[in-house]
Amino acid sequence: MYQKILPAGSEILISESTIDQAINDLAAELNSDYADKEVAFLTIMNGGMIFASALSTRLNIDMEMDYLQLSRYGKSKTGGQLVWKYQPEINLKNRHVILCDDIYDEGHTLEAAHNWCMKQGAQSTSSVVLVLKEHDRTYADYKPDYVALNIPDHYIFGYGMDLEEKLRQLPAIYYLPDA
Repeated sequence: MYQKILPAGSEILISESTIDQAINDLAAELNSDYADKEVAFLTIMNGGMIFASALSTRLNIDMEMDYLQLSRYGKSKTGGQLVWKYQPEINLKNRHVILCDDIYDEGHTLEAAHNWCMKQGAQSTSSVVLVLKEHDRTYADYKPDYVALNIPDHYIFGYGMDLEEKLRQLPAIYYLPDA
């Protein structure tokens, strides 16, 4: 179906059904851990929107939703300066915050979001990511609390993750083996 828009040589790294099962498993864990807590569920845009939408519909917890937008990538394939574009409007004071993002690569974005939430008076802040990229590059001093899938060190796209700001809408996760 997507052959017309996929870059030449693209291959599926993680199938739609594998992603779906991983999100189900993650939702069950979050439903248990946050059963009696007042939650602020914050999506990190743009990458986190597809994963956050799928995950949030499976959560049976008391939560209010909002988003924040900060990025290091833009149209580049490598991280740069962290830029804040939007901060949530909901009150985080004394609430348990769940930050939802598409990928954990080096951790700078999640670390900045976590620190900001705590400065806003959050009782706790946890992060949930669809994929954690396994590599030995320098990380921020922050690790995600919940991870749906671990992947090898590939430049990936689909299911919220972009290739030069495109292809976020793909229902599976793809990569370019020769990239």
